[in-house]
Amino acid sequence: MKLASKKIVLTNGSSPLGKELLSLLLGEGALVVVGDINPEEIPSHGNLHKYKIDPCKPDQIERLIESAIETLDKIDVFVINSEQFIYAEDEKENWAGLKYLFQSNSLAPIFAIQKLTKLISVGLHIIYVSSEISLYPTPGYALYGSSKLAFDYFWDSYRKQVGKNFQFSKIVANVPSDQNPKRLAKKVFRSILRPKQSRFEVWTQGMQKKFFEILPFLLFFRSLLYGFRLKEEKLKKNSSPQTIPTNEI
Repeated sequence: MKLASKKIVLTNGSSPLGKELLSLLLGEGALVVVGDINPEEIPSHGNLHKYKIDPCKPDQIERLIESAIETLDKIDVFVINSEQFIYAEDEKENWAGLKYLFQSNSLAPIFAIQKLTKLISVGLHIIYVSSEISLYPTPGYALYGSSKLAFDYFWDSYRKQVGKNFQFSKIVANVPSDQNPKRLAKKVFRSILRPKQSRFEVWTQGMQKKFFEILPFLLFFRSLLYGFRLKEEKLKKNSSPQTIPTNEI
């Protein structure tokens, strides 16, 4: 087996991506610890240890890391796969929701990496699932994209700051509406086997990025497209029938 006895920690294993990735990892003999808010949704396995945690809370992330080290003796790979996603809600004033969004997508992952690199001095491989949305200004994704971009900046700066003692691999996922959990899981799996600084979910993302670097005016048309989609989404929401309250008991 390619990953026999490899010790891996994964957050949010009950997500579509998490389930696909767990199937690949356990099928190859890896020893896996999962931290998830709904661990009961994850099928049990002899090589799997599940912990109930909220990945956006620092104290629970810390407990997951310490429990994983205690259970596995060490951590070879830590996969950050927890995020909060919103779309077409950018104009709403919701402080609690905004705070939770940045806790999930930026603050908790930053804390996890700081804790990991403090407890493990060398040899750790950290994998993070980023988003194409953070690369370009995109109507409808202002809050989500900004929370991902904040962590991307930390990621790119911190991996240079800590030197070569650790490996960092980023998987840039497609636009949320076009993501494929099975395809994305294979990219994460490939990064575990053959670490690489950055991978795209699909090869066309790399070509698109180069086109925008050479012909930046094309971003204007991209913004127009997503602006049109956003207007359609809002019209759909506004035209949907409202539930009329009744006096039935």
